[in-house]
Amino acid sequence: MISGNIAGIKKSIVERLEALIDQKTDTGDFAPIWLVEELCDITGKIGREVCVYITRGGEIIYVSLGQSDRVSLEAMTMRRSQQRLSTIRCIHTHPNSSAALSNVDIESLKRLRFDAMAAIGEKDGLPNGIQMAVLAVSEDKKLTAATHYAADVYKLPQSLWLEYIVDADKEVEHSTSSEIDEDKPERIMLIGKDQSSIEELARLADTAGGIVVHIALQKNARNLIGKGKIAELSLLAQAENIDLAIYDDELTAIEQRDTEEALGIPIIDRTTLILDIFAMRAASSEGKMQVELAQQKYRNSRLLGQGVMLSRLAGGIGTRGPGENKLESDRRHIRRRIHELRSQLDQLATQRELRRKRREKNEVASIALVGYTNSGKSTLLAKLSGTDVFIEDKLFATLDPLTRRCEIDNKVEVCITDTVGFIKKLPHHLIDAFRSTLEEAVHADLLLHICDGSSPEILSQIKAVDEVLEQINASDIKQIIVVNKIDAIKMSEIPFIEDAVYISAATGEGIDKLKDRIIKEIAEMRAEVEVLVPYNRGEVLASIYACANVLDTEHNEEGTKIKFTASKQEIERIKSKLHLLEEQENDWDN
Repeated sequence: MISGNIAGIKKSIVERLEALIDQKTDTGDFAPIWLVEELCDITGKIGREVCVYITRGGEIIYVSLGQSDRVSLEAMTMRRSQQRLSTIRCIHTHPNSSAALSNVDIESLKRLRFDAMAAIGEKDGLPNGIQMAVLAVSEDKKLTAATHYAADVYKLPQSLWLEYIVDADKEVEHSTSSEIDEDKPERIMLIGKDQSSIEELARLADTAGGIVVHIALQKNARNLIGKGKIAELSLLAQAENIDLAIYDDELTAIEQRDTEEALGIPIIDRTTLILDIFAMRAASSEGKMQVELAQQKYRNSRLLGQGVMLSRLAGGIGTRGPGENKLESDRRHIRRRIHELRSQLDQLATQRELRRKRREKNEVASIALVGYTNSGKSTLLAKLSGTDVFIEDKLFATLDPLTRRCEIDNKVEVCITDTVGFIKKLPHHLIDAFRSTLEEAVHADLLLHICDGSSPEILSQIKAVDEVLEQINASDIKQIIVVNKIDAIKMSEIPFIEDAVYISAATGEGIDKLKDRIIKEIAEMRAEVEVLVPYNRGEVLASIYACANVLDTEHNEEGTKIKFTASKQEIERIKSKLHLLEEQENDWDN
């Protein structure tokens, strides 16, 4: 079977290519003359590269038909050790060109560990020189290539070139090269349409442990990636030895599959990258469950198949089908796992709700730190609480929520919770999966919205956080905008934000002003009130005892007069209940 696109190729040419497969060559020849002539003649007739793989036993095991400037190379090996060469040499043609090996050729030699990489120049269907390269190890223990050239293929030193392979195999095997032995980070290519967004994607890739080698921008592209661009990126991926491509938006399963085939390397989207980072960062059992829930939901939405048409029938007499197909089986397994994870997370959310109500009853105000990822929330929590908190200059350094009791002054004690950072294009699967954790923000008395004052994207980041807060129904909670990292930038370069507090959590500058602002806001949140609860409205009385600090009670003929302190939000909720009861009683009286 020939690899590559044979559409439009004459049947006689296809038959000649197929006839090469499983052919035996002389084991003493590096590149048999008859094979060189055949490859050049075919290349001259079709104007496209032709590639063959030859084993050390002289057998041709692979034939590929490429384009005029490139050919697909499949990873193959017959070696037992990963430190040895593949025992396969790759020989291909350069149509109407010289035999000079390209950067793509050399990187393919390194990446696929070929015994040798050889290029035959073709001109008018005849060979125009041949160049070969084998792997070598430099003095600084880096993997490199040693090249050899013959202008006349008919005077090719066949046995000498085979000896070069034997020497290269020994050198690579005994080398302690870090290029060979170390677990190197993935080399990554980023693809997107927006400069600022792709810069953030680069930081995400760095957080995930990859090295960004190339950034490809397509500002005016209507489709995912244009055909011309994808051909260019495919060559670049080989030349730069790129392991992975990341697209700056969400890909459908079909888009991902088709793009991978065209690029020749795996491709993932922004959502998959963020999920991977979350999986890497999750430390607590709850965090791990939330990440898995998001992953399972994302996976479920991307299963390829033909839908319910192939699903198993009901199972009764006359309706039995042949059984579940693979797609339906996968979906059923994912749905079951999603249900299990949700049940476990709901139990943890219930426990968190009990702890929250206990704090409210003890009149401890709840503050949630929200903001863009890496804006300095954890640093601020450490500064306010005086305790050690994990801090790292990476995106999503904090994944599991952390609550600390803090004394703002001698009279005011609060509970401050550090929440997961937000980001532009935050996957909706994550928002849903982390909803129980994000409820710390939903039920907070006050939000400290931490912004990175040193970021040129501060205004768009504030907007992105506000959008997420709206999604989780926390947009109505009182906010204090806290512009952090003022030590890293001139104040004149920070956009003016009305009613914001400017601080440096790292140096402590502005922290006292922030504390004064917090005390002021908390003082305005709670109040003392006295209400009369009718005896037949015990549920309202129970609600007061559950969420408020009761100061005094008095029973009279009309009901229970109760004095308590609570948040203004709770007071309004209780009063609305009593007001509704009064209206209902008046309607009944009428």
